[in-house]
Amino acid sequence: MSQDKNIAFQAGLWYVVSSVMVKAVSLLTTPIFTRILSQTDYGITATFSSWYALLLTFCTLNLTYSIGRAKLDFPGKLEEYISSMQLLSAVVTGGISLVLLVFLKPVSRFLELDPLLVVLLVVYLFFSPAIAFVQNGYRYQYQYKQNIAIAWYTALTTVAISLVLVLSVDNNKYIARVIGIILPTVALSAVFWIRSLWKGQIRFRREYWKYGLALSGPLVVHTISMNILSQSDRLFISKICGPEVTGLYSLSANYGLLLSIVTNAVAEGWLPWFHDNYFARNFDAIRKNVKPVILLGCFIGLACIGFAPEAIRILGGEQYAEGIWCVPPIVLGIICQYIYTHYVNIEMHLKKTKYVSRGTIFAALLNIGLNAIFIPLFGYIAAAYTTFASYTALLFIHFFITRRILKVRLYQDSFLFLSLGVTTVVSGMLMFSYTRPLLRYLLIGIGFILFLFVFRNHLFQFFKKIKSREGNHGTHS
Repeated sequence: MSQDKNIAFQAGLWYVVSSVMVKAVSLLTTPIFTRILSQTDYGITATFSSWYALLLTFCTLNLTYSIGRAKLDFPGKLEEYISSMQLLSAVVTGGISLVLLVFLKPVSRFLELDPLLVVLLVVYLFFSPAIAFVQNGYRYQYQYKQNIAIAWYTALTTVAISLVLVLSVDNNKYIARVIGIILPTVALSAVFWIRSLWKGQIRFRREYWKYGLALSGPLVVHTISMNILSQSDRLFISKICGPEVTGLYSLSANYGLLLSIVTNAVAEGWLPWFHDNYFARNFDAIRKNVKPVILLGCFIGLACIGFAPEAIRILGGEQYAEGIWCVPPIVLGIICQYIYTHYVNIEMHLKKTKYVSRGTIFAALLNIGLNAIFIPLFGYIAAAYTTFASYTALLFIHFFITRRILKVRLYQDSFLFLSLGVTTVVSGMLMFSYTRPLLRYLLIGIGFILFLFVFRNHLFQFFKKIKSREGNHGTHS
């Protein structure tokens, strides 16, 4: 069991590190493309990506969410299950693609994309799910090296091919950028399709399809509701306050995305271990290990809040400095989301996904209502607080579902809520210190020392493993 735990820890750690680094490549190369593309070209590319993200939910039906539980319900048949889900996704995508292509001109006008881009969108939607299914399979089998290789291949080849294509044309650079995005995906996906077909795994299996649809189908509504929850504030700000103010808020929200990149990576790295240990009824291990996971997210969130004045000025310049007042509630909302995910994991493991969707629908409607009331009264900063309030409500909803409806008492709930409460109080202190730099740096210093103290054992073990590995390499050489 100890060896399995070490493998899970190592796989989770490298998954987190790699995910963050891959996302960092995307963020760091963004300024390059904003300079070599016109605003129009960049905007069209962003529109293409937005429609892809939305339509992908319908094409995949969120079937990847079922893989973790399917590993336990169909032992030894995970590859067969994943291949069957890949076929199901392809069938659904084929139906959606047929509609898009038959009504190409009206679809092109509605999406505000060239007909050629709609065709490229169809190609991208058909091929990209295969990679997602394979990566999830590797993740749940703790094969982190393969997963990392895929992530780095996709990130680096997408940037390199896009740069070559964009710099080689004078007009319609957005088409070159889009082709650069989809070409590496199509090539790798084709390899995975050929491999699955060669193994004879791409077959209709009624049991798998029924299982995947029952578990993941309700989560389509959840994903759409999450998109509404995360995007409605900008739509309200744009309508009520104007596009310039939306830019202020958007930069602060995008800065918050840096935190969500880390928290999402940690949550995804934790999930395979959680499923295995919940299934094995190792509840004490889960209860013990979730505490440092929660604290890590809180400390990283407070660091984002503490360095917000410098970060906003670097990202947007002095004209965006006012946006710092949106950062604390935005970050706190992300921490809420990070914490309630642990309750959602229970609902997912117990295959009660309908409750996940219901909670998200309520939170999205709550956010819309709060935005409609408070943005006209208090301006765009109110949107950050309404989002925080909505995520807080969602946290309590999932707590209620697991404790009252599912009758599960897994976590030390007081610890989770106390962590959020202390983080909220400290974030208020940091926000108060935004106009007092010396006080803010003092608080950051105290927080860093506290972080080292809390995670002293984890850091010691981490550096010990690195030193041991270096010693082994030295011996072999």
